Amino acid sequence: MIFEELNLGHWKYHNQSPVNHARQYMHSPKRSIALVGAGVIGMPILRALLSSPNHPNVIVLTRPGSKNKDLLNDLPPVSPIVIPVDYTDTSALTALFKKLSIEIVISALASTGYNAQYNLADAAKASGSVKLFVPSEWGSPTEGAKDKGEDNIFAIKDRVAEYLKSIDLPYTRFFTGLFMAYVPWVVGADVDGKAHIQGKGDTPFTVTSQEDIGGFVAHVLTSLPLTSPELVNTSLRIQGQQITLRQYAQVANKSIVAVTENEAIPGNTDEDKALKAFLQKHIEEGTATTGWDHRTEREIEGATGSANKMWEGHVWQTIERTF
Repeated sequence: MIFEELNLGHWKYHNQSPVNHARQYMHSPKRSIALVGAGVIGMPILRALLSSPNHPNVIVLTRPGSKNKDLLNDLPPVSPIVIPVDYTDTSALTALFKKLSIEIVISALASTGYNAQYNLADAAKASGSVKLFVPSEWGSPTEGAKDKGEDNIFAIKDRVAEYLKSIDLPYTRFFTGLFMAYVPWVVGADVDGKAHIQGKGDTPFTVTSQEDIGGFVAHVLTSLPLTSPELVNTSLRIQGQQITLRQYAQVANKSIVAVTENEAIPGNTDEDKALKAFLQKHIEEGTATTGWDHRTEREIEGATGSANKMWEGHVWQTIERTF
């Protein structure tokens, strides 16, 4: 992709189309969305937004020098404006959101960028144009993790949501369960083709494909009013399917290797091994469904996948269909 560069104030707009495209964007009546991050989940969301029949205007905010720009070649014909930004510069972010009349900010930042969401939230609030903020959840539910005193990734995410509440910035949290494509990685099949399972491996957990996550997000954020009670200050719990690790091994025709707590699940780095062990413990304890509630420490009746009905007629992907 060949990008043209346009300097406007604090920012550089990168886009395939002429300068007029950016100017037309500023005056378009279409819904205006800023997607922060174009990685593992950001790209599926971006593809779905660009393919939406409601045709929202989309800008992508990335870190200067981000390698993810190369991924933008694999997109629908309509290309977004890509803007490298300093996530620590709240004033510049505020001016940017205001200049482009951004209505929705979607954070698809990875764990290393979670803290940047506080600056993004402050800028969104100060802009006066942003009506909805989507924090980077994209996994198991996190509500109540902070209040329960947990010291993990769930509490980190929950603190961001609590901050949004504190500044009175409307938000929508998307709880999706484990990315379907990551199940082989969780069991170490990426290393030796086998399913290494700690514990019994017969506890159901939620998996959802990244494509379905992107499609659902694009659907609800472009078809519902931004003041809808289905969006404002809510948690949307979706689910592609429930499966156990043993069921995955059977469907994928992987031999099972029992792993004790003192043994490592195969991984390419120590960080990989630790994360796989954490996720398998999370699954084994029954806390990895999208209906889980940290406050009561049990699954909320009827909550798992409860938001699926908002995408009427959609057929959700399952692991069985991928093999």
